[in-house]
Amino acid sequence: MTDALLSEISRLSAEQVLLLSSDDSAFELFFNSLPDVKNRRALNDDIQRGNEELAAANLTMKSEIEKIKQDIADLSSVLEAQNHELQDKLHQQTQLKQRNSPEQLKQRLQEAVTQAEVTSDKTAEAFHEGKIDAKTFLTDYTEQRVLYHMRRAKLEHFDTNMAAGGLP
Repeated sequence: MTDALLSEISRLSAEQVLLLSSDDSAFELFFNSLPDVKNRRALNDDIQRGNEELAAANLTMKSEIEKIKQDIADLSSVLEAQNHELQDKLHQQTQLKQRNSPEQLKQRLQEAVTQAEVTSDKTAEAFHEGKIDAKTFLTDYTEQRVLYHMRRAKLEHFDTNMAAGGLP
């Protein structure tokens, strides 16, 4: 720009140069007429128009952006709830696995076998002591012994399968 300015000034007469140096409005007119200044102003105007168009486009998308933000917030809430539900279910699964491990199942089955045996022994004792009649004894004792033997057979089957390395 300095070379172009010097070139423009060198074309002026001495009186014109004196006028430019003493009259601000004349200098401003001369300065604004320079091709480089005109080009810069046009470029600045183009940039400003472009920025205004971008700003207007952004403003037209504001409601869409707000809707998308709300959708994201809603989906985030749903995801958080589902994640919480998943964590609960995983915790429940872990508890069920622990509660239903082969060792726990065997222990509960052993307790059931023992309970069935104790119950049938108490019924036999009650009959020997004359606390129950023969008909009641036969009905109750038979049911209790069938239950005992079924549980005992399941426990043996369980042990056999576990010894073979399989699941019960």
